[in-house]
Amino acid sequence: MSRLSLRAALALAGILITIGGCAESPSSSVTPSEEWQLVARADGPSFSRSGGGSASELIGPAGGTVTLGENRLVFPKGALAQGTVITMTQDPRYAGVQLQPHGLQFPTGREPVLTLSGGGSSLASFRQVAIAYVGDSGQILEILPTTALGKSGKFRTELQHFSAYVLGGS
Repeated sequence: MSRLSLRAALALAGILITIGGCAESPSSSVTPSEEWQLVARADGPSFSRSGGGSASELIGPAGGTVTLGENRLVFPKGALAQGTVITMTQDPRYAGVQLQPHGLQFPTGREPVLTLSGGGSSLASFRQVAIAYVGDSGQILEILPTTALGKSGKFRTELQHFSAYVLGGS
Protein backbone atom coordinates (compact mmCIF):
# COMPACT_ATOMS: atom_id res chain seq x y z
CA MET A 1 0.00 0.00 0.00
CA SER A 2 1.42 3.39 -0.93
CA ARG A 3 2.00 6.13 1.66
CA LEU A 4 -0.90 8.14 0.23
CA SER A 5 -3.30 5.16 0.44
CA LEU A 6 -2.14 4.37 3.97
CA ARG A 7 -2.68 7.99 5.05
CA ALA A 8 -6.11 8.06 3.42
CA ALA A 9 -7.06 4.78 5.12
CA LEU A 10 -5.87 6.05 8.52
CA ALA A 11 -7.70 9.35 8.05
CA LEU A 12 -10.91 7.53 7.11
CA ALA A 13 -10.52 5.21 10.13
CA GLY A 14 -10.10 8.26 12.40
CA ILE A 15 -13.22 9.90 10.97
CA LEU A 16 -15.27 6.74 11.41
CA ILE A 17 -14.08 6.30 14.99
CA THR A 18 -14.96 9.93 15.74
CA ILE A 19 -18.42 9.57 14.20
CA GLY A 20 -18.99 6.29 16.01
CA GLY A 21 -17.97 7.87 19.30
CA CYS A 22 -20.55 10.60 18.82
CA ALA A 23 -23.40 8.21 18.12
CA GLU A 24 -25.88 7.96 20.96
CA SER A 25 -26.04 4.54 22.54
CA PRO A 26 -29.58 3.13 22.54
CA SER A 27 -29.32 2.57 26.29
CA SER A 28 -28.27 6.12 27.18
CA SER A 29 -31.26 8.26 26.27
CA VAL A 30 -30.94 10.19 29.53
CA THR A 31 -27.58 11.20 31.01
CA PRO A 32 -27.17 10.86 34.78
CA SER A 33 -26.48 14.15 36.49
CA GLU A 34 -26.38 15.62 39.95
CA GLU A 35 -30.15 16.04 39.91
CA TRP A 36 -30.78 12.28 39.59
CA GLN A 37 -31.11 10.40 42.88
CA LEU A 38 -31.88 6.82 43.77
CA VAL A 39 -35.47 6.14 44.85
CA ALA A 40 -35.20 5.15 48.52
CA ARG A 41 -37.35 2.54 50.20
CA ALA A 42 -39.81 4.11 52.61
CA ASP A 43 -39.03 1.43 55.19
CA GLY A 44 -35.26 2.03 54.95
CA PRO A 45 -32.43 -0.45 55.40
CA SER A 46 -34.47 -2.71 57.65
CA PHE A 47 -36.54 -3.86 54.66
CA SER A 48 -36.95 -7.63 54.62
CA ARG A 49 -39.12 -10.13 52.81
CA SER A 50 -40.05 -13.68 53.54
CA GLY A 51 -37.65 -15.93 51.65
CA GLY A 52 -34.64 -13.75 52.49
CA GLY A 53 -35.17 -11.10 49.81
CA SER A 54 -33.88 -13.15 46.87
CA ALA A 55 -35.15 -15.59 44.27
CA SER A 56 -33.27 -17.95 41.95
CA GLU A 57 -34.39 -19.85 38.87
CA LEU A 58 -32.66 -22.06 36.34
CA ILE A 59 -33.27 -20.34 32.98
CA GLY A 60 -32.36 -22.10 29.74
CA PRO A 61 -32.43 -21.36 25.99
CA ALA A 62 -36.24 -21.61 25.96
CA GLY A 63 -36.48 -18.54 28.25
CA GLY A 64 -38.25 -18.11 31.56
CA THR A 65 -39.07 -15.77 34.42
CA VAL A 66 -37.63 -14.85 37.82
CA THR A 67 -40.03 -13.11 40.18
CA LEU A 68 -39.30 -11.46 43.53
CA GLY A 69 -42.31 -9.74 45.06
CA GLU A 70 -43.53 -7.26 42.44
CA ASN A 71 -40.18 -7.25 40.59
CA ARG A 72 -39.93 -9.48 37.55
CA LEU A 73 -37.28 -10.50 35.01
CA VAL A 74 -38.50 -12.17 31.81
CA PHE A 75 -36.08 -13.93 29.45
CA PRO A 76 -37.13 -14.40 25.83
CA LYS A 77 -36.22 -17.53 23.92
CA GLY A 78 -32.55 -17.42 22.94
CA ALA A 79 -31.40 -14.94 25.61
CA LEU A 80 -29.21 -17.66 27.12
CA ALA A 81 -27.30 -20.32 25.19
CA GLN A 82 -27.32 -22.78 28.11
CA GLY A 83 -29.05 -23.33 31.43
CA THR A 84 -27.96 -20.68 33.94
CA VAL A 85 -29.05 -20.10 37.54
CA ILE A 86 -30.30 -16.51 37.68
CA THR A 87 -30.55 -14.82 41.07
CA MET A 88 -32.47 -11.64 41.84
CA THR A 89 -31.80 -10.02 45.23
CA GLN A 90 -33.84 -7.13 46.60
CA ASP A 91 -31.81 -4.01 47.43
CA PRO A 92 -32.52 -3.24 51.12
CA ARG A 93 -32.06 0.54 50.73
CA TYR A 94 -33.44 1.39 47.29
CA ALA A 95 -36.25 0.37 44.96
CA GLY A 96 -34.09 -2.02 42.98
CA VAL A 97 -32.45 -5.39 42.56
CA GLN A 98 -29.05 -7.01 42.16
CA LEU A 99 -28.92 -9.53 39.29
CA GLN A 100 -26.47 -12.40 39.10
CA PRO A 101 -24.32 -13.77 37.67
CA HIS A 102 -22.74 -10.31 37.28
CA GLY A 103 -21.50 -9.42 33.83
CA LEU A 104 -23.81 -11.84 31.99
CA GLN A 105 -24.52 -10.34 28.54
CA PHE A 106 -27.32 -10.97 26.05
CA PRO A 107 -27.59 -11.08 22.25
CA THR A 108 -29.14 -8.08 20.54
CA GLY A 109 -32.88 -8.61 20.17
CA ARG A 110 -32.90 -11.23 22.95
CA GLU A 111 -32.50 -8.97 25.99
CA PRO A 112 -34.42 -9.89 29.14
CA VAL A 113 -37.03 -7.41 30.33
CA LEU A 114 -36.82 -6.14 33.92
CA THR A 115 -39.90 -4.74 35.65
CA LEU A 116 -39.24 -2.89 38.93
CA SER A 117 -41.87 -1.82 41.42
CA GLY A 118 -41.58 1.49 43.22
CA GLY A 119 -44.15 0.45 45.85
CA GLY A 120 -43.10 1.24 49.41
CA SER A 121 -40.62 3.91 48.28
CA SER A 122 -40.13 7.67 47.90
CA LEU A 123 -41.33 7.42 44.27
CA ALA A 124 -44.01 10.12 44.63
CA SER A 125 -41.39 12.79 45.42
CA PHE A 126 -39.91 12.64 41.88
CA ARG A 127 -41.25 14.25 38.71
CA GLN A 128 -39.35 11.86 36.41
CA VAL A 129 -38.44 8.22 37.15
CA ALA A 130 -36.34 5.71 35.20
CA ILE A 131 -34.42 2.50 35.82
CA ALA A 132 -30.73 3.15 36.44
CA TYR A 133 -27.67 0.91 36.24
CA VAL A 134 -25.64 1.55 39.41
CA GLY A 135 -22.10 0.81 40.53
CA ASP A 136 -20.99 -0.95 43.69
CA SER A 137 -21.00 2.24 45.74
CA GLY A 138 -24.48 3.27 44.53
CA GLN A 139 -23.39 5.82 41.93
CA ILE A 140 -25.65 6.06 38.88
CA LEU A 141 -23.67 4.88 35.86
CA GLU A 142 -26.43 4.96 33.26
CA ILE A 143 -30.11 5.84 32.99
CA LEU A 144 -31.84 3.22 30.83
CA PRO A 145 -34.74 3.79 28.43
CA THR A 146 -37.69 3.08 30.71
CA THR A 147 -41.41 2.61 30.20
CA ALA A 148 -43.79 3.51 33.04
CA LEU A 149 -46.59 0.96 33.30
CA GLY A 150 -49.49 3.33 33.77
CA LYS A 151 -49.96 4.63 37.32
CA SER A 152 -49.03 1.28 38.86
CA GLY A 153 -45.66 2.48 40.16
CA LYS A 154 -43.96 -0.15 37.99
CA PHE A 155 -41.30 0.52 35.37
CA ARG A 156 -39.86 -1.66 32.60
CA THR A 157 -36.60 -1.76 30.60
CA GLU A 158 -34.53 -4.19 28.53
CA LEU A 159 -31.15 -5.25 29.92
CA GLN A 160 -27.97 -5.72 27.92
CA HIS A 161 -26.03 -7.14 30.90
CA PHE A 162 -26.40 -8.05 34.56
CA SER A 163 -25.48 -5.82 37.45
CA ALA A 164 -27.46 -3.75 39.95
CA TYR A 165 -30.51 -1.80 38.79
CA VAL A 166 -32.61 0.63 40.80
CA LEU A 167 -35.23 3.26 40.20
CA GLY A 168 -33.74 6.73 39.90
CA GLY A 169 -35.60 10.00 39.84
CA SER A 170 -35.22 13.69 39.36
